[in-house]
Amino acid sequence: MSKSGDSAPPKTRRKRPRRYLRSRITRNLILETAQKVFLTDGYAKTTIAKISEMANVGYGTVYSHFKGKDDILGRVVDNVLEEFYALLNIEFAPTNVKEARDIFHNIMLSVFRLSEEHRPIMKVYQQALGQSEAIIAHWQGVKDYFTKNAKISILFSQKKGFAKDFDAVVGSKAYILLVDRFIWEVVNGKEDDVEHLANVLTDMVFQGFFN
Repeated sequence: MSKSGDSAPPKTRRKRPRRYLRSRITRNLILETAQKVFLTDGYAKTTIAKISEMANVGYGTVYSHFKGKDDILGRVVDNVLEEFYALLNIEFAPTNVKEARDIFHNIMLSVFRLSEEHRPIMKVYQQALGQSEAIIAHWQGVKDYFTKNAKISILFSQKKGFAKDFDAVVGSKAYILLVDRFIWEVVNGKEDDVEHLANVLTDMVFQGFFN
Protein backbone atom coordinates (compact mmCIF):
# COMPACT_ATOMS: atom_id res chain seq x y z
CA MET A 1 0.00 0.00 0.00
CA SER A 2 1.38 3.44 -0.88
CA LYS A 3 1.77 6.18 1.66
CA SER A 4 -0.87 8.85 1.91
CA GLY A 5 -0.42 11.40 -0.86
CA ASP A 6 1.78 9.13 -2.94
CA SER A 7 0.55 8.34 -6.40
CA ALA A 8 0.56 4.80 -7.67
CA PRO A 9 3.39 4.03 -10.06
CA PRO A 10 2.37 4.26 -13.74
CA LYS A 11 1.78 1.02 -15.56
CA THR A 12 4.86 -0.03 -17.41
CA ARG A 13 4.57 -0.44 -21.17
CA ARG A 14 6.74 -2.74 -23.16
CA LYS A 15 9.04 -0.58 -25.26
CA ARG A 16 10.37 -1.66 -28.59
CA PRO A 17 14.15 -2.01 -28.63
CA ARG A 18 16.11 0.90 -30.01
CA ARG A 19 17.43 -1.35 -32.76
CA TYR A 20 13.87 -1.78 -34.05
CA LEU A 21 13.28 1.98 -34.03
CA ARG A 22 16.53 2.61 -35.87
CA SER A 23 15.53 -0.01 -38.42
CA ARG A 24 12.16 1.68 -39.00
CA ILE A 25 13.83 5.06 -39.39
CA THR A 26 16.29 3.64 -41.91
CA ARG A 27 13.53 1.87 -43.82
CA ASN A 28 11.48 5.07 -44.06
CA LEU A 29 14.56 7.03 -45.14
CA ILE A 30 15.19 4.54 -47.93
CA LEU A 31 11.58 4.76 -49.11
CA GLU A 32 11.53 8.57 -49.04
CA THR A 33 14.87 8.79 -50.85
CA ALA A 34 13.88 6.16 -53.39
CA GLN A 35 10.71 8.05 -54.26
CA LYS A 36 12.79 11.16 -54.99
CA VAL A 37 15.19 9.16 -57.17
CA PHE A 38 12.34 7.48 -59.06
CA LEU A 39 10.78 10.88 -59.74
CA THR A 40 14.06 12.37 -60.91
CA ASP A 41 15.52 9.49 -62.90
CA GLY A 42 12.46 7.45 -63.89
CA TYR A 43 12.03 3.73 -63.39
CA ALA A 44 14.63 2.36 -65.81
CA LYS A 45 17.51 4.57 -64.64
CA THR A 46 16.86 4.20 -60.91
CA THR A 47 19.34 1.86 -59.24
CA ILE A 48 19.90 0.57 -55.75
CA ALA A 49 23.36 2.14 -55.88
CA LYS A 50 21.83 5.58 -56.51
CA ILE A 51 19.26 5.13 -53.75
CA SER A 52 22.00 3.97 -51.37
CA GLU A 53 24.19 6.96 -52.22
CA MET A 54 21.40 9.53 -51.91
CA ALA A 55 20.13 8.07 -48.63
CA ASN A 56 23.69 7.82 -47.28
CA VAL A 57 23.19 4.22 -46.22
CA GLY A 58 25.14 1.13 -47.18
CA TYR A 59 24.29 -0.76 -50.36
CA GLY A 60 23.80 -3.91 -48.30
CA THR A 61 21.59 -2.00 -45.85
CA VAL A 62 19.10 -1.30 -48.62
CA TYR A 63 18.96 -5.01 -49.43
CA SER A 64 18.53 -5.87 -45.77
CA HIS A 65 15.21 -3.99 -45.90
CA PHE A 66 14.03 -4.63 -49.48
CA LYS A 67 14.48 -7.26 -52.18
CA GLY A 68 15.34 -4.68 -54.81
CA LYS A 69 14.05 -1.57 -56.57
CA ASP A 70 10.79 -3.24 -57.61
CA ASP A 71 10.05 -4.11 -54.00
CA ILE A 72 10.83 -0.52 -53.00
CA LEU A 73 8.58 0.94 -55.70
CA GLY A 74 5.78 -1.41 -54.65
CA ARG A 75 6.06 -0.22 -51.04
CA VAL A 76 6.05 3.42 -52.19
CA VAL A 77 2.81 2.84 -54.10
CA ASP A 78 1.33 0.95 -51.14
CA ASN A 79 2.01 4.06 -49.04
CA VAL A 80 0.19 6.16 -51.64
CA LEU A 81 -2.78 3.80 -51.50
CA GLU A 82 -2.81 3.55 -47.69
CA GLU A 83 -5.72 6.00 -47.44
CA PHE A 84 -7.66 3.92 -49.95
CA TYR A 85 -6.91 0.67 -48.12
CA ALA A 86 -8.26 2.32 -44.97
CA LEU A 87 -11.55 3.02 -46.76
CA LEU A 88 -11.82 -0.60 -47.88
CA ASN A 89 -11.29 -1.81 -44.33
CA ILE A 90 -14.40 0.02 -43.12
CA GLU A 91 -17.31 -2.40 -42.78
CA PHE A 92 -19.70 -2.18 -45.71
CA ALA A 93 -23.13 -2.09 -44.06
CA PRO A 94 -25.52 0.29 -45.87
CA THR A 95 -29.21 0.17 -44.95
CA ASN A 96 -30.49 1.18 -48.39
CA VAL A 97 -29.44 1.63 -52.02
CA LYS A 98 -28.62 5.32 -51.60
CA GLU A 99 -26.19 4.58 -48.77
CA ALA A 100 -24.61 1.80 -50.85
CA ARG A 101 -24.23 4.18 -53.80
CA ASP A 102 -22.65 6.85 -51.59
CA ILE A 103 -20.09 4.35 -50.28
CA PHE A 104 -19.19 3.11 -53.77
CA HIS A 105 -18.95 6.69 -55.03
CA ASN A 106 -16.74 7.76 -52.12
CA ILE A 107 -14.36 4.86 -52.66
CA MET A 108 -14.16 5.45 -56.41
CA LEU A 109 -13.67 9.19 -56.02
CA SER A 110 -10.97 8.63 -53.40
CA VAL A 111 -8.89 6.37 -55.62
CA PHE A 112 -9.16 8.80 -58.54
CA ARG A 113 -8.15 11.72 -56.32
CA LEU A 114 -5.18 9.75 -54.99
CA SER A 115 -4.17 8.89 -58.56
CA GLU A 116 -4.38 12.56 -59.48
CA GLU A 117 -2.58 13.78 -56.36
CA HIS A 118 0.27 11.29 -56.78
CA ARG A 119 0.40 11.42 -60.57
CA PRO A 120 4.24 11.71 -60.82
CA ILE A 121 5.02 8.52 -58.88
CA MET A 122 2.08 6.70 -60.50
CA LYS A 123 3.58 7.52 -63.89
CA VAL A 124 6.85 5.94 -62.76
CA TYR A 125 4.86 2.92 -61.59
CA GLN A 126 3.17 2.77 -65.00
CA GLN A 127 6.63 2.71 -66.63
CA ALA A 128 7.51 -0.22 -64.38
CA LEU A 129 4.34 -2.08 -65.35
CA GLY A 130 5.68 -2.17 -68.89
CA GLN A 131 9.09 -3.53 -67.85
CA SER A 132 8.88 -5.55 -64.64
CA GLU A 133 7.14 -8.86 -63.98
CA ALA A 134 7.43 -8.15 -60.24
CA ILE A 135 5.55 -4.86 -60.58
CA ILE A 136 2.90 -6.50 -62.77
CA ALA A 137 2.43 -9.08 -60.01
CA HIS A 138 2.31 -6.34 -57.38
CA TRP A 139 -0.42 -4.42 -59.22
CA GLN A 140 -2.34 -7.65 -59.77
CA GLY A 141 -2.21 -8.18 -56.01
CA VAL A 142 -3.60 -4.69 -55.48
CA LYS A 143 -6.42 -5.36 -57.95
CA ASP A 144 -7.16 -8.74 -56.37
CA TYR A 145 -7.52 -7.03 -52.98
CA PHE A 146 -9.88 -4.44 -54.49
CA THR A 147 -11.84 -7.19 -56.25
CA LYS A 148 -12.22 -9.22 -53.05
CA ASN A 149 -13.68 -6.21 -51.25
CA ALA A 150 -15.98 -5.39 -54.16
CA LYS A 151 -17.31 -8.97 -54.18
CA ILE A 152 -18.04 -8.79 -50.43
CA SER A 153 -19.95 -5.52 -50.95
CA ILE A 154 -21.93 -6.92 -53.89
CA LEU A 155 -22.85 -10.11 -52.01
CA PHE A 156 -23.97 -8.04 -49.01
CA SER A 157 -26.10 -5.85 -51.29
CA GLN A 158 -27.64 -8.87 -52.99
CA LYS A 159 -28.47 -10.44 -49.64
CA LYS A 160 -30.18 -7.22 -48.53
CA GLY A 161 -32.09 -6.97 -51.81
CA PHE A 162 -30.29 -3.80 -52.94
CA ALA A 163 -28.51 -5.42 -55.90
CA LYS A 164 -29.73 -7.59 -58.76
CA ASP A 165 -29.05 -11.31 -58.85
CA PHE A 166 -25.90 -11.84 -60.92
CA ASP A 167 -22.52 -13.56 -60.59
CA ALA A 168 -20.79 -11.49 -57.91
CA VAL A 169 -17.34 -12.81 -58.86
CA VAL A 170 -17.65 -11.71 -62.49
CA GLY A 171 -19.36 -8.48 -61.47
CA SER A 172 -16.62 -7.53 -59.02
CA LYS A 173 -13.92 -8.24 -61.61
CA ALA A 174 -15.73 -6.12 -64.19
CA TYR A 175 -16.09 -3.27 -61.71
CA ILE A 176 -12.39 -3.29 -60.79
CA LEU A 177 -11.32 -3.54 -64.45
CA LEU A 178 -13.40 -0.43 -65.09
CA VAL A 179 -11.81 1.43 -62.17
CA ASP A 180 -8.35 0.21 -63.18
CA ARG A 181 -8.75 1.55 -66.71
CA PHE A 182 -9.78 4.99 -65.50
CA ILE A 183 -7.05 5.19 -62.86
CA TRP A 184 -4.55 5.32 -65.72
CA GLU A 185 -6.72 7.75 -67.66
CA VAL A 186 -6.47 10.07 -64.64
CA VAL A 187 -2.73 9.45 -64.20
CA ASN A 188 -2.10 10.33 -67.85
CA GLY A 189 -4.22 13.48 -67.68
CA LYS A 190 -6.90 12.19 -70.05
CA GLU A 191 -9.57 12.66 -67.37
CA ASP A 192 -9.20 15.89 -65.41
CA ASP A 193 -12.59 16.09 -63.69
CA VAL A 194 -12.38 13.19 -61.26
CA GLU A 195 -15.63 14.05 -59.48
CA HIS A 196 -17.57 13.94 -62.75
CA LEU A 197 -15.82 10.71 -63.66
CA ALA A 198 -16.74 9.10 -60.33
CA ASN A 199 -20.35 10.26 -60.71
CA VAL A 200 -20.71 8.78 -64.20
CA LEU A 201 -19.07 5.46 -63.36
CA THR A 202 -21.05 5.10 -60.14
CA ASP A 203 -24.28 5.71 -62.06
CA MET A 204 -23.25 3.08 -64.63
CA VAL A 205 -22.57 0.53 -61.92
CA PHE A 206 -25.77 1.20 -60.02
CA GLN A 207 -28.00 1.29 -63.08
CA GLY A 208 -26.54 -2.01 -64.21
CA PHE A 209 -26.03 -3.86 -60.93
CA PHE A 210 -28.51 -2.40 -58.46
CA ASN A 211 -32.29 -2.29 -58.15
